[in-house]
Amino acid sequence: MSVLRRAAAGCAAGLSLVLLAACAGSGEPAPAPPGVVPLVSTDDLPAPGPGEVHLFGFNDLHGHLEPPEASNGLVGEYPAGGAAYLATHLDRLRAAYPDSAVLSAGDNIGASPLVSSLFHDEPTVTFLNETGVAASAVGNHELDHGVLELARLSKGGCAVDGCSPGAPFAGARFDFLAANLTNSHGEPPPEVRPWTMVEVGGHKIGVVGTVTPDTVNLVFPEGIRGYTFGDQAEAINKYVPAMKQAGAETVVALVHDGGAQGTPAKTTDYNGCADIGPELPDLATRTDPAVQVLFTAHSHQSYVCEFDGKVVTQGASYGRLITDVTLRFAEGKVTATAVNRVVTRDVEPDPSVTGLVGFFSGQAAPRAGRVVGTATTPLPRAGATGESPLGAVIADAMLEVTGESAQAVAAFMNPGGVRADIDPGPITYGAIYETQPFGNQVVTLTLTGRQILELLEQQWDNESKPAVLSVAGISYAYDESAAPGAKVVGDSVRIGGQPLHELATYRVSTNNFLASGGDGFTVFTRGTDTAVGPTDLDALETYLREKGPIAAPGQRVQHR
Repeated sequence: MSVLRRAAAGCAAGLSLVLLAACAGSGEPAPAPPGVVPLVSTDDLPAPGPGEVHLFGFNDLHGHLEPPEASNGLVGEYPAGGAAYLATHLDRLRAAYPDSAVLSAGDNIGASPLVSSLFHDEPTVTFLNETGVAASAVGNHELDHGVLELARLSKGGCAVDGCSPGAPFAGARFDFLAANLTNSHGEPPPEVRPWTMVEVGGHKIGVVGTVTPDTVNLVFPEGIRGYTFGDQAEAINKYVPAMKQAGAETVVALVHDGGAQGTPAKTTDYNGCADIGPELPDLATRTDPAVQVLFTAHSHQSYVCEFDGKVVTQGASYGRLITDVTLRFAEGKVTATAVNRVVTRDVEPDPSVTGLVGFFSGQAAPRAGRVVGTATTPLPRAGATGESPLGAVIADAMLEVTGESAQAVAAFMNPGGVRADIDPGPITYGAIYETQPFGNQVVTLTLTGRQILELLEQQWDNESKPAVLSVAGISYAYDESAAPGAKVVGDSVRIGGQPLHELATYRVSTNNFLASGGDGFTVFTRGTDTAVGPTDLDALETYLREKGPIAAPGQRVQHR
């Protein structure tokens, strides 16, 4: 009998795994109409049993201190999320289960709304302090600005461009964990630890963290230079003996990596485990048996699974779910169950957090509300051929700002750098900031025609998830069914309306993330005569102001 099913003994026969998990940890969920996932939140919490400890986890908050909007603010049919509501639900859980601790699986910050990112995500770290987070995995977005900025966020102090408003920033009161992130001497970055010990209810629990090895392709390479990202299971297993020697009765892993259920998004049971891909079972199988719980993250999905005797969970994103893990210590054994609880908005928001968010929202409002342009059509970040219409506008802006000053004739924008859509009507500074929150510089460099062809082919290095660049000044066609290395239709590439010549040289612009080989586009690192221009955000603001009303550009990338 599985861990979850053993814990659910006594529940009605024939219930699904999700209802068994809910029955074990929360009482019967409220009835729901057919086709609607039942609501499991923090109402009617059962009394804790003897020797019971709770761990409350969340992941991928991404600085969403204000309630997220549209589909980002829903769990199934239920409005969810918002820091003040998250704090209230955590308080409810702590009141019911005082022997407890709060953990995060990473990406607390980065790609954040203006209320957090405008102030270097210090408001979010302050919020995490106020909610009593004990430890967090390092997520890839914690490294957006490099290991030194993460160290500053950990220990406090002003950012390089000055101090944020409000009280002096004192840093995080919790540990950042990344066991698989090391330099050539096997050491973690400053202010990062591989593991920590949490003592709850008289029990010692080892907590180890890891970050996705794909981080090397997701952040500015210069910020992590000298560091490597090792295998996550191997890194976890490496530190299990040390945690046991320090007295850990069980081990919990905060893994900033994850999977997804194979069910349609609108009907996915946030406490289900349907059609999970092989990555999660493999991770669980390769992890030391002392590890009984893996809080996962990164994929922004929700599930409650059990593989190889281990509970494996994820709580969606943006503070919409709290993963409530119950550890039961009895007769020298530890068992685990889990349930995801919706952070509903039908509770009283926490007044302290409301004040914190209100202060920074007020500080950001004048700048965020400034109108910088107009859109006559929707400017979505996703397009039919993979090319982003909004990404094409951003590429236009980069080409415009470097065309005369650096003789650029083409520009490239990565899809992962376009973070939000822009709706028709007035475009505010806040809207473009949410679209480009990373503060990248525009960089111009020289590539040969042959290198540009290689660059375009690198879009399909990962054929299961191609990264189609948005472009300006260049057009081409591609055939996904063609062999690797031959996806781009040979004679279709045009720069400035003229056929590409492989031996000619061209000045091209992009952001410094791509210019440093980000997203795996290593061809950019072979460019010469590099010139650094303004930030991508300043370039876009200038372009929108000077060009007048903007419509979605015509298609530049053809899918054959």
